[in-house]
Amino acid sequence: RGGTTTPRLRPQHTHTITHSGGEVLFEVDCTRLSECVCLRGRQFDRVIFNFPHCGRKSGVRKNRLLLKHFFLSCVGVLKEEGEVLVSLCNGQGGTPADRPMREWHNSWQVVAMAAEAGLILNEVRPFDGEKPDGYQSTGYRSQDKCFHAEQGVTHVFSRSVACSAPQRKHMEQHVLGGQTLAYHIPAELSHYIHRYTHTHTHTHTHEGEECVGEGEECEGEEGVGEEEEGVGEEEEGVGVAGYVLRPSLLPQTAILRRERKRREREEVLHGVSGLVFQRVHISPWSPPAFHQLLLWGAWPKASQSVPDLGRSLERLLTRYGLSLAEEQGSLWLAAEPMGRLGRLWADDLADGVSVCLNLDLLASLVYSLPDWRLLWSPDPRFLNHFLLRPLLEQPFRPFSLFPQRFVYDISFWAGSDWQEAEFHAVVREASRETVENVTLVDTYTQTDTHPDLTHTSYCYRLTYRSHTHALSHTHALKLHTHLQHLLSTRMHLTVR
Repeated sequence: RGGTTTPRLRPQHTHTITHSGGEVLFEVDCTRLSECVCLRGRQFDRVIFNFPHCGRKSGVRKNRLLLKHFFLSCVGVLKEEGEVLVSLCNGQGGTPADRPMREWHNSWQVVAMAAEAGLILNEVRPFDGEKPDGYQSTGYRSQDKCFHAEQGVTHVFSRSVACSAPQRKHMEQHVLGGQTLAYHIPAELSHYIHRYTHTHTHTHTHEGEECVGEGEECEGEEGVGEEEEGVGEEEEGVGVAGYVLRPSLLPQTAILRRERKRREREEVLHGVSGLVFQRVHISPWSPPAFHQLLLWGAWPKASQSVPDLGRSLERLLTRYGLSLAEEQGSLWLAAEPMGRLGRLWADDLADGVSVCLNLDLLASLVYSLPDWRLLWSPDPRFLNHFLLRPLLEQPFRPFSLFPQRFVYDISFWAGSDWQEAEFHAVVREASRETVENVTLVDTYTQTDTHPDLTHTSYCYRLTYRSHTHALSHTHALKLHTHLQHLLSTRMHLTVR
């Protein structure tokens, strides 16, 4: 029960199921599966619901609730890696798989209803009315009439990985002189720490004759550098007790130059890669942590070599939409939709050419990833795809189809000590990295209360969406409420 338009089970069907070792149960409420005495303690690989319906002339709202309560009921009897299959008539689901696709408000919103139970849509395929044998659709408006199942769509759902809350992390790192440096990682960046614990430095000859590894493993090697090491003109480090998480590998250029002198070889390409951190505003292609690759080579007349090197990179990546643009003596590499991926520049005084690349954005471009946050997903479905070492011609197939966007506005009063970068950091923490974009909508400054007191009202628009976790309206609203609490208690803002 719970509403279904699937056909009545005929005696021959019942006999076939029981003869094959199956069991037929009647009067089972699909919204209360765990309460069924015969199902208690049992878990299933698949739960299948063909063409659910509340019956008679029930509207889309009642059928949405039916789907929601069915999905919530399913997770109690579903194995950890089990699947839920729901077949709907064409247009009901509200996804691009429907032809034509209905307006969102006029659909059953099957992806959003499944997300309420922590399920994500993995696959959509045409409904196969030939299986099982003898299938016949009846029950149109609670009658014996057939309904239109010819263009039906089967939606396959599975569990989403848990979205854990970020925690401030205590780190210890051994430094020169045998001392131990202790510091804390901000909560909004804790997800990126300890994903990898190696930083590798390699020297390669152009001929590929030898490779000298100088990597070392160190607790907290993700990058803490002394504050005076310098932050680039367009980069801001994240401060932690007198130190900053390194915003760039550019200071390593000096080490690479010393390596060149030690080896006394010409036409040697030196490289270093590692994790870097930047305090950037939240936007779809602005990761606060990413893997950076820095290459440095010694060339006579370095400035004349940069265009040739740029064209070589452009030819290598032109099929992915890469383009070059010159600005302030550097060549910038860019591609849509992520924007700038890196740059090339020359140092004629040192006879050197440098290349700096954002490897996370480059990987997103090459493998057609819809979101850079996928690279940090613990979901085995993402990791297994790359364990198979796919070819570059095989773009990544998303394991969460048609994730929903939820947009909320937030307004508050702030004083003269307002720091927008801190606001974005709190949004990252409160939303558990589910906010993909933050846009300033409006500001209003009030000065008439007191000449020495200035208060400004800010209104921001936040877009919640995740390609890795099941994000429902209920979950997104809960995260947004938590953000309001942190803005009030931690940043001491007056939320409107």
